[in-house]
Amino acid sequence: MAGEPAAVRFLLSNNLPGSVTRITADTASVFARLGIHTTVEFPIVDWWDYKVFALASAGSRQRAKVALRITAETAVNVLRRRRWCGLRYHDVDPRVRTRSFLAVPSAQHWSDGDVAVVHPPYLMPHLLRTIPRPGAKLVLAIHVDLEKAMNSPIHHVAAWYRQWVAREQLIAVPRYATSDDSRKSAERLGISVDRVIPNGIDLRLFRPEPDRRPNDPLVILLYCDPHPQKGQIIGLKALLELKASRPNISLRSVGKLIDGHADVFDRNYGYLHGEDYADALRQSDIFVYPSLYDGFPAPPLQAMASGAALVASAVQGLTDYARDGENCLLCAPGDVDGMRHQIGQLIENRELRERLQAGGRPTAERFNIERCARDLLSFLTDVCAEAPRAV
Repeated sequence: MAGEPAAVRFLLSNNLPGSVTRITADTASVFARLGIHTTVEFPIVDWWDYKVFALASAGSRQRAKVALRITAETAVNVLRRRRWCGLRYHDVDPRVRTRSFLAVPSAQHWSDGDVAVVHPPYLMPHLLRTIPRPGAKLVLAIHVDLEKAMNSPIHHVAAWYRQWVAREQLIAVPRYATSDDSRKSAERLGISVDRVIPNGIDLRLFRPEPDRRPNDPLVILLYCDPHPQKGQIIGLKALLELKASRPNISLRSVGKLIDGHADVFDRNYGYLHGEDYADALRQSDIFVYPSLYDGFPAPPLQAMASGAALVASAVQGLTDYARDGENCLLCAPGDVDGMRHQIGQLIENRELRERLQAGGRPTAERFNIERCARDLLSFLTDVCAEAPRAV
């Protein structure tokens, strides 16, 4: 493609196996296959800006404890975490390069024609102080509904996002959002967004199970994330009553369960990655995603692609592709009774369940990682052609 960036750098703020790691691994691999010189830059010490914020926000009685914890985490990471975790958990093209930095990134080693996709935006001030010339470009990615995040019931989380947004409002650089809801939220806060580019999924990995056995118990899989915004407690409450009243179902969980709830399930997978995670989705008849707010959640799409019927809360980003009664059943975020009712419908109504399963795969195919990565590359190419913006 004419005018493509000379090189693309993906900048991360952590070295943990989360959603941004998966997105980066998949997208970087597509770029490498297209012949783009691609590098992933990651910190040895995770979330340094947040650690500094937490220390400054701690009360006088807690400050010493917070400082001690940060010091211990830093020492452990410096000694042990020199390799990007994406190489362990994902099938990354061998042409993708990696580069580590200690705690905060620098742009001093960049060259003219480089484009950096920054995850998340609060890394920007470090880069702006060190960028050597205007020939290198910065692009920010917005993965979350910032208004929802700023109003989190967790005080320090809300305060962190308020600080993040205040910085964002002062920076004029190209941005893309991963969902239309995230774009609208950012723009209401005075943050410009140039394009919406959803995150894709790897359809070679997430595919249906060809031979489902009709006489086996129905398998219901709950997505479990310990962060309160993911609504795990809502999903647990919805499933507890169903377990008591419907013995011919098998309840399973994937991810990190809240302590004390393991006995709710017949099987707890814990954290899974790659083929193991995809296989757990393929074995499921119903996938439950109880999030309270989001950006553009991939697990529901992955479940659709794998042949599971989806029950989910109608959070931001998910409604970009979820259609109640067509490819999933939705309920209001936080609505335990509504989620229980929707799961119950799919248990009782085989025809409805199979119709939603059939509608899920075509939906997921619209978000093939190959297509979404090419859309991002097109945006980065347009950014390369622009005159530098005043930041």
